[in-house]
Amino acid sequence: METIAIVLVISASLCIIFGYLRLITDKKGNINLNNYRLTSSIGLAVSGLLAGTQDLLSRNKSKDAVSAFAIYFGLILFWIGFSI
Repeated sequence: METIAIVLVISASLCIIFGYLRLITDKKGNINLNNYRLTSSIGLAVSGLLAGTQDLLSRNKSKDAVSAFAIYFGLILFWIGFSI
């Protein structure tokens, strides 16, 4: 049972990192060096997460919607992994 929890937590971490890195990229897919720091990218991540949530609720498929879905899915996997 412990190995299942470890696999869930690792996959949750990967989902959250995937969504976060997609939120801080520009339209060409590049990451600005200032966005590597947490303080400058947290605003981009929060605004992208809010825009992605709006797109998810309106059923629009966008870059932000995929990123928001990945982050929410990662959080659900964390919750399941830690509750096992």
